[in-house]
Amino acid sequence: MNGLRIELRRSTALWAGLLVLVSSTGMLLLTAAGTSWQGNSTSAVLELRPPLAYVWALVVGLAVLQGMRDGRSGVTELFSSTSRPGWVRLGTLASAVAGVVAVATGLLCVGLVAVVAISGGFVSIGFVPLMVTVVLALASSVMLGIAVGRLLPHPLTVPVALVSTFVLATAAGQELEVQSPDAEVSRLALLAPVLDPPGTDLVTTSTSVDIGQIVWFTGLGVTAFLLLVSRFPGARLAALLPAGLAAVLALTILPNKISDVLVTDSIAGELVCDGPVCLSRAHEDRLPAVAAVGKEVLAKLAVLPDAPTEVREDTSAMAHLAAPQRNGKIVYLRSQGAAGVLTMSPEQQRIELLAGAGVAGCSTPNTFDISESVVLHLTAGYFNNGLAALPSEPLMWSSDRLRGEIETAWRALRAQPAPEQLNRVTRARQMLLACNDSEGVLDVLTAA
Repeated sequence: MNGLRIELRRSTALWAGLLVLVSSTGMLLLTAAGTSWQGNSTSAVLELRPPLAYVWALVVGLAVLQGMRDGRSGVTELFSSTSRPGWVRLGTLASAVAGVVAVATGLLCVGLVAVVAISGGFVSIGFVPLMVTVVLALASSVMLGIAVGRLLPHPLTVPVALVSTFVLATAAGQELEVQSPDAEVSRLALLAPVLDPPGTDLVTTSTSVDIGQIVWFTGLGVTAFLLLVSRFPGARLAALLPAGLAAVLALTILPNKISDVLVTDSIAGELVCDGPVCLSRAHEDRLPAVAAVGKEVLAKLAVLPDAPTEVREDTSAMAHLAAPQRNGKIVYLRSQGAAGVLTMSPEQQRIELLAGAGVAGCSTPNTFDISESVVLHLTAGYFNNGLAALPSEPLMWSSDRLRGEIETAWRALRAQPAPEQLNRVTRARQMLLACNDSEGVLDVLTAA
């Protein structure tokens, strides 16, 4: 314990821990998109992944600098001649620096969970695997950095290690940025702890990702320690074996499709119902207000043949990449994304749920289809007894030209007898369920 206390005082251990806390907090404040992560403890810890591209590089660079201490001081031969085994002294150094970094990372994760709890968000044990992964990633990287610094005590080693780590993290993050739920990703990219999660509090990494990364970083840590304490070339070569075996095992566990990387949080995404209206457990506090709106919407849609009988939150993990879910018996409430229905007023929620006669458009997120938007406005207006702005489509209502198109189409629909209007809205709903061409759906509603 004496040696450990000395290393804590004389090494960069405490500075490394402070670096993790300060840089992670600063980068989190700069990069965190909105406050959606504050709704779920799992999302809060997952939000640490983007800043890791910077923090990881800084910590590795500092660890390499620490590992060069003996070489820079010219005491390597002196220490090798002492009776105390070298692995004890070096192990104490590695334990001090890696341990402080691990504790600092753990405190950071626990602090984020505390923020969620204080702000009234949903807290569950789902954050634990994510915390373990991040702690292992930084701790094993610190040990590897110390080993590299000891083996290569050159002035360029620190900047090369820092830049290489940052480039590796950035490349891995970019490899995981996809635009389709069917897109494949590189398993190698998942060996880095960097991930840009979608802006929602209902998504986490899959069990296979967590296990694969834990296996990899554990093997990397073992190799780093063996490299640090090995004195002969043969032993150093053998030290690479744990990392190699861990990498092979991890690559067989890690998935290669983004839909298998990001999954719905099984705890936060569990549905809680008030009659026919269901929300995720993470949003259970909003259920009473949403239930009142949802029951009103179902009553209005009851005039349709085969009318929907449920209102259910869309908890799909791929909601940020895929077209909204559709089901003839379910009106899906889209809570994820910039236009999340849960953040709207009851009046706005009602309009959104009535749009498409209870069926969402077929466009994928971040795309814009004018004809489809007109259809959504017309069908919402039909059940609302008058046109109104769709909060999820602000561009249409704010543009005089586009709003004019909506009003022209509205007059064409309202010019028909009441039974014919209902018939057209019903046909449009069936076409939306089948994701037919949006212009064809609009023609059905506005035909002379």
